[in-house]
Amino acid sequence: MNFWLYLITTCLLSQLVSFAVCLKLFESKAAKLVIKFSFLFFNLLWAVCVFLLYGQAMGGPWWVFVGRPALSWELSCVLLIIPITLVGAIYLVYRVICWMLYGLRRLKEDREREVSLGRRRFLKKAGAAGIVAYAGLCGVGVLAQTIRPGFARKELFFPSLPPSLDGFKICQLTDLHLGMWSSASELRSTLEAAMGERPDLVLITGDLVDRDPENARLYHEPLGLLSGVPHGVFAVLGNHDHYAGAARVTELLNGYGLRMLVEETHCLPDVPITLVGLDDQNSGSWMGFYTSRKKRGLETDPDILDFGRLRGPARRPGDFSVLMNHRPEGYRQASREGFDLFLAGHTHGGQYQAPWDSQDNLAAYFYRYSSGLYSEHDCYLNVSRGLASVGLPYRLFAWPEIDVITLRKGPRA
Repeated sequence: MNFWLYLITTCLLSQLVSFAVCLKLFESKAAKLVIKFSFLFFNLLWAVCVFLLYGQAMGGPWWVFVGRPALSWELSCVLLIIPITLVGAIYLVYRVICWMLYGLRRLKEDREREVSLGRRRFLKKAGAAGIVAYAGLCGVGVLAQTIRPGFARKELFFPSLPPSLDGFKICQLTDLHLGMWSSASELRSTLEAAMGERPDLVLITGDLVDRDPENARLYHEPLGLLSGVPHGVFAVLGNHDHYAGAARVTELLNGYGLRMLVEETHCLPDVPITLVGLDDQNSGSWMGFYTSRKKRGLETDPDILDFGRLRGPARRPGDFSVLMNHRPEGYRQASREGFDLFLAGHTHGGQYQAPWDSQDNLAAYFYRYSSGLYSEHDCYLNVSRGLASVGLPYRLFAWPEIDVITLRKGPRA
C-alpha cells in the first residue's frame, strides 16, 4: 500500500511538471483552458475516490481530511512546507555559489542586468529540482514505514525499585495502525524484532488497528510470537481503536491472548508490578475527547487524568506502578498519583521532525510532551514515536521505533 501511494504521489508530481510544460508550449487560450480543465478534472476524480474509499483513515467520513489537525499538519508539510523549503534552499545555494564564483560585485551587477525572463527560467529549474528532491524525500518516508523499525533503548533508575526488578526489561509498542498502511507481515517482522530483545513484559499503548474492527483478526497469527514473554502482553485502546469499534477490537484481541486493560488495574502475580490501563474515551469525533473532558469537569487543565472509572484491585503497596495511556496527557497527575512510569504514544513523534532534535517536531505544536523520555516530575514519561503512520504514510527523521526500557535500582540521573 505504501508503494502504491508513493507511486501515485510521484505520478501526480510528474503530471504537474507536464502540466507546466504544456501550458508553455501552447499559446492558444482555448488550448490552455482545456489543459487546465483536464488536469483538474482527472486528478480531482481520483482524489475524491481515494477520500471516499479511505476516509476512515482518520476516523469518520471524507471530511476528516480537512477537519482534523493531525492530517492538516501533514498536508501542510507535504504539500507546502517541504516543497517551498526545498525550492528556497536551492535558490539560496545558487546565490552562494554565484557569490563564491564571481564575487559579490559581479553578483550585484548580474542582478541588475537580470531580466524577468531569466528569473522565470531559474524559478522553473528550481521548482523542477524541488519536485525531484521532494519525491526522493517521500520515497525515504515510505521506506521508513516498510523496513524493520529501530530501537530506542533506555535505562531508567529508581531509588525505591524492588531489588527483584533490577534489570527487568519492558518493551513498549504503540500506534501499529494495522489495516491501514501496516500489514500482518509487517507486524510479524516487528514482533520478531521485539522478541529479539528478550523482554520480560510487553506493553502496547493504543491504536492497534485502523478503519475496521475486523482488522484485529490480523493479529491472530503474529501474536503467537509473543507467547514466550515471561510476564505477559498487555494493551490499552487508542483513539483509532475507538474510530474502528472499540468493543469489537477488545473482544477479538482478548480472544487472541492479548490482555486488554480498559479502565482497569492489574497486579502481576509473579513480580511486584501493578499496571493501570486507561481508556481513550469518546474519541469518535474530532471534538469528542474535549467534550468528554468537559462533561467530567477536566477541561480547565489538559494535564489531568480521570481515575474514577478504574476497575480491578487497588495498587499493591510497594509495587512498581506503570500507567498506560494512549495520549501523553496527564503527566503531572500521574506523578501526583504516585506512578513510577508513564507510557504513552499517539503523537508519532510528529512524523516529521528536525534531524538535530526530536523535540523540534510537528506534534510539539499540539502537545506539551511530543516525543522521547521526560523526567520533569517524580515519575518518568516515555512518549514513543510508534511504528506506523496515520493519514499519509510518510516519516522524516521521526523514524518508527520500538522502545525497550530497562529498570535499574539506583539514584535518578
